[in-house]
Amino acid sequence: MRNYSITLLLGAAVLLLSSGCADNNSSGSQVNATLNTTIIEDFSANLSQAAYTDLASQTSTLYDQVLALQTDGATDEELTACRTTWRSARQSWERSEAFLFGPVSTRKIDPSIDTWPVNFNDLESQLKSENEFTDSYIENLEDALKGFHPIEYLIFGENGDKAATDITTRELEYLIALSKNLKSLTSDLEESWDPSASDNYHVVFTTAGKGSTVYATQRDAFEELVNAMIGICDEVANGKIDEVFVAKDATLEESPFAKNSITDFTNNITGVQNVYLGKFDADGKGLEDLVRSYNLQLDADIKSKLTIAIDALGKVTDPFGTAITSQPTQVQNAINAINDLKDELETNLLPFVKLHTK
Repeated sequence: MRNYSITLLLGAAVLLLSSGCADNNSSGSQVNATLNTTIIEDFSANLSQAAYTDLASQTSTLYDQVLALQTDGATDEELTACRTTWRSARQSWERSEAFLFGPVSTRKIDPSIDTWPVNFNDLESQLKSENEFTDSYIENLEDALKGFHPIEYLIFGENGDKAATDITTRELEYLIALSKNLKSLTSDLEESWDPSASDNYHVVFTTAGKGSTVYATQRDAFEELVNAMIGICDEVANGKIDEVFVAKDATLEESPFAKNSITDFTNNITGVQNVYLGKFDADGKGLEDLVRSYNLQLDADIKSKLTIAIDALGKVTDPFGTAITSQPTQVQNAINAINDLKDELETNLLPFVKLHTK
């Protein structure tokens, strides 16, 4: 599983007493059912479907590029193309972590593609073995031996400077099998929200309060959205960053070989921003529109804290594994800013959506 367990403590007093859900722009407990329905529908179309379609496209390209290393003979240019696509796929994935619910969770796709740190000893054992890397064999491997991060290790190398000629035949076999598995899982994830697919989560989510098998009310769907935003903020600040920072142990970081960890964290918070605004590429109705209908100050506060958190991450200019010792103030400021955002969502936005949905 992931190397951090999220625990959300949401007291009943927050719902009843929070002052953030009302100011001189508030209209009590009014509910705009039409707007709420549109927000739910636009989330599915403009965020989950768009993000997972982009992710599946990127991982499909990555698989083709990895195959080319074998077909054409590995060149540094081809390896660079693999690395570029890996980063693009990471961007789509990390932004989608702002809504880690539905099939990505229930089908355990998340841990199957994004568990870290890489288990070096077990990975080397796989490479030294004579096991055939069939589809079923890869599927049954423990999570730390498949997904983004073993692929990252194989294409970047331990220090991020691997040459194409350094890739052994056995490493390439493993890399091809891992990339195929990643492509398959992300394709399944894309299909899981596709309105034209059977048993899709789009129907489950958009029929909240109207016969959904998971969400008895629209409020349940809105709470799912906000709790997912809170959850990833908690994980980034207090897991992905703080655990590594306190331990001063760079081996625990998320994407060390590509030196992509700060970018990963920034994409996580950008994903929270996207959910709030209601967009991935296309822009639709989002939580922003609900909040602005009743409480302009809350909208301004949330947007301010989003900007501050993203800017704080941008001030960590060294690779994260180095920054935990070379830039401790910047790292701590980023932790604080993301926790401030988390607290704003938890203390004010969550009670607000409970008040204005039903």
